[in-house]
Amino acid sequence: MLGPTLYTEVPVLAAWDETAPFRGIRLALPPALARAHRAPGQVVKVRTPAGEGFFALASAPSPDAVVDLLLKRGGKVADAAIAAAAPGATLALTEPFGKGFPVEEAAGRDVLLFAAGSGIAPIRAVVQHVLAHRDAFRRATLFYGQRHGAEFAYRAEHVAWERGGVRVVLCPSGEDDAWPGVRGRVQEVARVLAFGGTPPEETVAFVSGMTAMVDDVRRVLAGAGIPPQRVFANF
Repeated sequence: MLGPTLYTEVPVLAAWDETAPFRGIRLALPPALARAHRAPGQVVKVRTPAGEGFFALASAPSPDAVVDLLLKRGGKVADAAIAAAAPGATLALTEPFGKGFPVEEAAGRDVLLFAAGSGIAPIRAVVQHVLAHRDAFRRATLFYGQRHGAEFAYRAEHVAWERGGVRVVLCPSGEDDAWPGVRGRVQEVARVLAFGGTPPEETVAFVSGMTAMVDDVRRVLAGAGIPPQRVFANF
C-alpha cells in the first residue's frame, strides 16, 4: 500500500486518552482532503520526524469534515504523532485514500462487524455510517475484541450505539478476573452466540484487525454459510 505522497498540515482540534494504549486525535480536514473522504474504512498516511505511517480513519465521512484517528502507543510513528498532535498544533497527513468498506453491499441486509485491537478505528466509522442511515440496514451486531477489558476504546459511545440499533458484544481474549461477560477471540464468541441470530443468506460482514484474525473470521463465517464475497476488509 503506497498511497499518496502529498502531505498537508491539518489542524488538530482535540486529543485525548481513549484508553491506556490508545490516543484519540480529532482533525479538521481542509476541503481538498475532505472531498477524498468518501467511504468508511479509508486510510491516511501521517508524516512525522520519525517517519511515515498508515492509519485508518476512525470516523465516517461527514459534512463538517472532522475526522478522528485512533493511535496505539508503542510504534515510533504513532508515538511521534501523539507527541505532536496537541490542540492548536498541526499534523501532516495525506488525503484519505483506499476503497474503504463497500457499505452499499449491506443495504437491506443484516450486518456483522468484527474488530480486534486498533481495528476498531475503521469499524467505528462503519458503525457511524449505519447509525446515520439506520433504515438502510437490518440487524447490526459488533463483535469487538481486545486483550483485556480495560482496553476497549469508545466505551462512552457504546450505549448510544446500542440505542441506535447496533448490538455491541465485547470480547476480551486474555485472563481478566474482573470481566463479567463473555471471553475469547471475536470469531469464537460470534460462533458461540450464533452470530447474533443473523441468517447467513441475508448477512454481510465487515472485518478489521490483524491479517490472521481477518482470515480466521472469513473461515468461521464460511463455515456458517456466509460466502467469502460477502465478507469485506478495508484493504
